[in-house]
Amino acid sequence: MRWRPVAPADVPRLQRICLLTGDAGRDATDRTAHPDLLADVYATPYALHEARFGTVVEDADGVAGYLLGCRDTAAFERWREAEWWPPLRRRYPRPEDAERAFDVGPLRIVRTGVPPEPRWATHPSHLHVDLLPRVRGRGIGRLLLERVRAQLAADGSPGLHLEVSAANPGAVAFYRRSGLVELARSEGSYVFGCSFPSAGPSAAPSAGPAAEGSPPA
Repeated sequence: MRWRPVAPADVPRLQRICLLTGDAGRDATDRTAHPDLLADVYATPYALHEARFGTVVEDADGVAGYLLGCRDTAAFERWREAEWWPPLRRRYPRPEDAERAFDVGPLRIVRTGVPPEPRWATHPSHLHVDLLPRVRGRGIGRLLLERVRAQLAADGSPGLHLEVSAANPGAVAFYRRSGLVELARSEGSYVFGCSFPSAGPSAAPSAGPAAEGSPPA
């Protein structure tokens, strides 16, 4: 198993993984009327616009997971509002016209964007991490999280946040074990985060997730 930088050619694989993990870590294929919708909200724009913070995990069977994110959530959401959402608003129905209840949340994000949150000031970076079951429990998630934390700190970010469904207790436990603290709870989800006290030019440099590598044996 190894990791490498995300590339535009990975988008179809990211879409598939996002779908296969989109129901609180489980396969969402039978719950959505739009197979690419989850990735259009939670994966593809990060891979295309913030690739320097993106990593894919590969094993003998191919791409099996990813870590994607952005350095500055406010700037990222301005870009999505200006360039990413307009064509998707023409492609996807309004949330009130959703065929499946599962699609209402992501369709609402497509339609209205992501409203600013106070935590963006203190924890401006954010991440999405999805691994297929076959590569979970092998330490790769922890390694990727450690590396991107070092990369973001070296890039001057004061902190990061991420959201995880309360219906995914394995992920909740993983982020707690990884040293992230609970910042908020809302609508069946947790927001975890961490601060980087040494953020800025003085922070130790890191190869970050852009470097290729493998977990230690």
